Amino acid sequence: MFNKACLTKVGCLVAIAGALLIPTTAKATATTPSVSNTASPQFLIDWDKIKNWNPSKPGGSFQAGKGTVDINFELGKDVKFVSFENSGVTPSISSVLNGSQGNSDKSLHMQIDAKQVGLTKGNNSMNMTTSFKGFGGSLTGVSFNLFDIDISQQSWQDRVIVKGFLGDQVVAANFTPTFGFYSNTNKKSTVDRVDDYTLDGINGLSDNDNGDKGTVGVTFTSAIDRFELIFTDGDNITNTTTNFNPGSHGIGIGDIRYAGVSKAVPEPTAVVGLLVFGAFGVNSLRKRKQQTVEQ
Repeated sequence: MFNKACLTKVGCLVAIAGALLIPTTAKATATTPSVSNTASPQFLIDWDKIKNWNPSKPGGSFQAGKGTVDINFELGKDVKFVSFENSGVTPSISSVLNGSQGNSDKSLHMQIDAKQVGLTKGNNSMNMTTSFKGFGGSLTGVSFNLFDIDISQQSWQDRVIVKGFLGDQVVAANFTPTFGFYSNTNKKSTVDRVDDYTLDGINGLSDNDNGDKGTVGVTFTSAIDRFELIFTDGDNITNTTTNFNPGSHGIGIGDIRYAGVSKAVPEPTAVVGLLVFGAFGVNSLRKRKQQTVEQ
């Protein structure tokens, strides 16, 4: 058990710590950028510069300035990665599915073949988790493009679910289709937003992988320390056969960027608590001195 003298000393130290924290709390905000913040987003992943990518063992840890980007893939038990045209084994870094960027700007191409329609994370989905470490805080303005989100009405439907995370808190992204979301009056796009996290391809790409009908910009305006991308099948297809086996289909993921670093700061209530506890210690010390003088 703490005696009064020990408690008093702890209180004094806490009071000093609380006082030192006040200026920091007053100046800091939830989006305080580090020195890495610039007017233009910085690269976290530039696919053209990744040299050690192995499609048979995809993912890994990649250096990005002072931090690292960790990419991990998880396949459900009833889905597999496959190739498409001249792509070779995927996920691969290529210009096969990269919108209108051409051969000079590659993307990460992922082609999957599931036994059944997946809809959500599970046995018939692929999950790509991208985590950011060593940056001195969570990242703000994380952004990338998704390419070739579309549908083959009788065979498969691209469904992409994107969620950001800050600790255990889920963070929604802003989705910006190049030509807007598909509607009866806007048929330039092939993409529909199902909810805050989910995108479906609901129209075929007439220009295949050479245009931006299926391109969507993804931006996290709030700070995150990782994001999760789930790729699976939707069920908006005309083939309703029981246990229908959809055909293979793919999407591309563009370069990943960020705007700055958000540093964690003490909550104001926590600082107030420190000061209250510290004040108790100081007051105890003052009373103790008074008693010593009176004796």
